[in-house]
Amino acid sequence: MKRLRIPRSLTLAALALAAGLLAAWTLDAHVRERVATIEARARVPMAERVVAAHDLPAGTRLRAEHLALRRMPLEWASSDSLPAAGYGDLLDMTLAAPLKAGDPILRAHTQAASPAFSSQLALGRRAITLPVDQINSLSGLLQPGDLIDLYVSFEHQRRRMTAPLLQGVLVLATGRATRFEGDAEGAYSTVTLDAAPEDVVKLVAARQGGAITAILRHPDDPQADRRAVRGDLAALLGVAPAPPAPRRKGATIVYGTSAGARVPGLAGPASVLSRPAGLFDLPEAQALASAWMHAAADEAEP
Repeated sequence: MKRLRIPRSLTLAALALAAGLLAAWTLDAHVRERVATIEARARVPMAERVVAAHDLPAGTRLRAEHLALRRMPLEWASSDSLPAAGYGDLLDMTLAAPLKAGDPILRAHTQAASPAFSSQLALGRRAITLPVDQINSLSGLLQPGDLIDLYVSFEHQRRRMTAPLLQGVLVLATGRATRFEGDAEGAYSTVTLDAAPEDVVKLVAARQGGAITAILRHPDDPQADRRAVRGDLAALLGVAPAPPAPRRKGATIVYGTSAGARVPGLAGPASVLSRPAGLFDLPEAQALASAWMHAAADEAEP
């Protein structure tokens, strides 16, 4: 039997084809491995964080239109940044620092919004702000929570009069300070007072028609003062000359043709003929403007 001989060229071609297929498979496997490595590196964990929707200045009270969500690599997200679930926690917060559009909003960027000052007023009460000078600010020692008496000086029947206007008035704020701060500077030009609506009318009228002076009151002093002053300083100190006695004029009565007789005049009430100057008491004692606080405290007690 004669053996079949394979041509040498065919054998070499077969070997070349096998080597090519092996090389192609090896290259394909290498490419696939590289692609898988690159894709694995590209698959970075992402996180969704709350960011500023646009440029926001400090002091902004955050609303829904100020906030947006943005995806970013997890490794770039700050530990203090807020996820999408914390979106609602930022509403009504105040921004403590300015932010650019797209900046993540951190907890350190926000602070709780201060309640409206009007919420500190009791029902039926009003707040009125008055300008003060160095004297009426008690050299800057006046603080929120203090009680003061307000005296008004004005002209009445061509004489100067000074009398208590309101007593025991609660100081709500000095300048912009609404609470006591022991290390706060005492420089301020206004004070805000708690007052009843009728007391506000008195204060407005007193500011327009006279000069108001503030006197500090002890917080536990419940007594109202009735003393007032009429006249100038000389009369107050008792060095003014006594007023001349009023002249009394008699009336002439005629009887027929006889000469008329003189009838002594009648003296009027002393309060009409002369008004003594100096200290005197007002007809009625005032109630303290802050008396409502004690009444409310008594009602709150069981």
